[in-house]
Amino acid sequence: MDSSRSTSIPQSTNFPSTYDPTNIDSPGFDPETYVTKLLRESRLANLLDKEQLLTKQIKTLDNEMQTLVYENYNKFISATETIRQMKKDFKTMEDEMTHLISTMTTINSNNHQIHSTLDNRRGEIRKLTNIHLLLQKLQYLFQLPTKLKEYAEDNQYNLAVNTYTKALKALKKYEHIPSFNNIQQTCTEIMNTIRDELKSRFDQQQTASNDVVKLLLQLGESSDYLAKQYLLQNKHRLEQPLELMKKQLSIAESQVGTTSSTTSNIVTQQMYPMDILEFIDTSYNSYIKNLHEFVESYELIFIRNSSNISTSPSIEDEQKERCKYYLEEYLLELYSSYIKFIHELFQSKYYGQEDDTELYVRAIDRFLRRSSNDIYKYLFTQNALEKIRLMLDTFLTFAIECRLKFYHSNIDRHFHDQIIELRKSLTFIQSTTNEQSQTSSEQQQQQQAQLNLAQCVDKMLKQLTNDIKYTFQNLSTFLNGTEMIGNTGKKNLFSKQFATNHVWNGFFLTLLNRLITYFEHEYTTASSNSIIVKHEQSSPPILLLMLSKLILNFDSSSIPYLCTVFEEKFNLILENNPRNDNQKGGASSSSLDRSKLTAIQKQFSVIAKQLLKQYICSQGYTLSQMLRKSIETRDWLNTVEPRHVRSVMKRIIEDLTQIDKQVMMLYNDQQPSTPLTSLSSSYGRYHHRSNLNSGGGRSSDGGRRTIIMPRSSALDRATGGGPGSSAGSTGNLQLNFHKVFNEKLDIFIDLQFQKTSILSSIIKLLLKTYLECIRLKTFSRYGLQQVQVDINYLYNYLWSFVNNDDRFITNLLEEIVSSTAMRCLDPVLMEASVITVICEGN
Repeated sequence: MDSSRSTSIPQSTNFPSTYDPTNIDSPGFDPETYVTKLLRESRLANLLDKEQLLTKQIKTLDNEMQTLVYENYNKFISATETIRQMKKDFKTMEDEMTHLISTMTTINSNNHQIHSTLDNRRGEIRKLTNIHLLLQKLQYLFQLPTKLKEYAEDNQYNLAVNTYTKALKALKKYEHIPSFNNIQQTCTEIMNTIRDELKSRFDQQQTASNDVVKLLLQLGESSDYLAKQYLLQNKHRLEQPLELMKKQLSIAESQVGTTSSTTSNIVTQQMYPMDILEFIDTSYNSYIKNLHEFVESYELIFIRNSSNISTSPSIEDEQKERCKYYLEEYLLELYSSYIKFIHELFQSKYYGQEDDTELYVRAIDRFLRRSSNDIYKYLFTQNALEKIRLMLDTFLTFAIECRLKFYHSNIDRHFHDQIIELRKSLTFIQSTTNEQSQTSSEQQQQQQAQLNLAQCVDKMLKQLTNDIKYTFQNLSTFLNGTEMIGNTGKKNLFSKQFATNHVWNGFFLTLLNRLITYFEHEYTTASSNSIIVKHEQSSPPILLLMLSKLILNFDSSSIPYLCTVFEEKFNLILENNPRNDNQKGGASSSSLDRSKLTAIQKQFSVIAKQLLKQYICSQGYTLSQMLRKSIETRDWLNTVEPRHVRSVMKRIIEDLTQIDKQVMMLYNDQQPSTPLTSLSSSYGRYHHRSNLNSGGGRSSDGGRRTIIMPRSSALDRATGGGPGSSAGSTGNLQLNFHKVFNEKLDIFIDLQFQKTSILSSIIKLLLKTYLECIRLKTFSRYGLQQVQVDINYLYNYLWSFVNNDDRFITNLLEEIVSSTAMRCLDPVLMEASVITVICEGN
């Protein structure tokens, strides 16, 4: 048992399952083994089911076998009948072939008999036939002059020329015979008359007829003259489609504006403007198609046609070359006119201002593709091909420049519209600010308007940035064209040149320079170092402040972002020092020098600072004028004892508070304004809390109050016994020594884009004006005391505008009080406590 099991395992592994003796479908099926296995493994019910199944399968197989035998029997019978019919057909064919062979034998014998019979007379028949043909020719030649006259009288010039050209060789062959020579002379005179008539008709026709030209060429007329005249006469016909296209373009131009005339409306209804792509296809099909047809007819007449006049091959080839040259010059002229029209199309107001850049680029690509493929159909020399290529390259550059001008005008229009809208909103803010009394709701409205200053700047910046980004995206569609690149192999070269010359230099850098020129011309002074303000300028000061912030943000955030967009769209890297080709091979082909952009960004910073200076000068000038008028119009010698602060000082604080709020919206120092708790006092200053509020809503911050007093040297000089006294001399010397270091005041020294720096410059300009106005006046005792009150009131608020950096304010205010004391006839100072009470009461 063990050995049998061990030998059965490799057999089951070596033989496939198809040889299984228990498989009824296997070739190795064994009935006894199969039955034994069923009896051993199956129950009685299963055996009965298996019997029924086998019986059913046996019946099914018997039926299928009977069907198969029946079908094959029918096919066998059909094949037997077919073979029997073929035997009959072949027997008929054999009989016919036998009859055909016998017939051919009879025909061959008869043919041989006829040939032997007529062999002796064949030579005589050939001679008679030649003589008959010669007589017919002679008869034709003798009748030729009569036929030519009849054709000429009936104006059948085509038949006359064809008849003459057929007989021309025979006449020249027998011209040595006198009779034939006379016939030739007569025919020549008749044909000369016909040629003159055809030539006069040809010259008088506005459009040359191809049949007339062909007849003149057959009569030996100069091909040079005919070619030039033919080209000239067809020029008007070929230019008619171009004239119609120009009319269509003018109609499209009229659609830009409002057309109110009845005639223009009727024409517009008849010829509605198409889009630029359809216009290109229509114009090309109407103009170039006619040109191709004309070239085919010209070549057929003057180049491909062989002359009937006997000339040497070299002369004929030379004439054809001249005709080719005339055609090339003619085509270049017509094609140049068409290119000029296409230029007008792409720079027109209707089609050139089309905002669909993809359609615009498709029109350019369609025109260049069709032109590049069609010029080989009718141009013959390389020189002419180069001229056409140059025209197409020039057109491509022109179309790109037109698109750049369109984007420049769009961005300029959007920017100017935003400036106008901003001016209108600022006019409303200014009118609200100038009101003396305001309710709480009005103050909230004003604060809301002020809060929108930063939003307006962000809105303008976003609009300008998005316009440039959108332009980059649209210009990138130019790289999707194929034929505009010239050759497919030059695609990378075109992409680099397009991105560098047109997008980067022609659009982006040009746009930045235009912005700089605009700001310099409209809002800044002529000199970058000048501090003189245009007092009559129409720009509100707050606009200058907002534009300064706009330029600063555009330089710091928008330009780097746009550079990133440019690099992504055009697959270039901006570098300050691009690598040379010799150093990195082809690596530098993907880099671009940004040194020009760096220089432009420096100009932006300068313009932003100039606008800020302009704003400071404008605001300082307004406050200074108000202060100067208040000093000049007051009689300081007859002033009553001060009981309150002058209203102009309150107005100055209100205006400075408003300026501070405006500047804070755009230029925040980003550091809290903490009041100083103590300050060194050398002239009797003291500190206490106060809760004063100005009319503008800004408090003195209550953390400190310092009383401004004149310098002791100024008091000594004012109270001294005169110029010769020792006290007066000493005070004068000390004062002059002090002025050596304090006289010069630079308003814009270290000006920064911060609120404190801006307010400090405005306050410096204001106090410097105050000081200069004081030096032109003479004061009484109460005038001096009034100045003391005003100065201390100003100081209570000015120090908080500059984040406690009030050293320059203290020095200037002390200088003003000192200068007032020096110019006072009775210099008696007011007590500090009284000054405090008056300031607190106001």
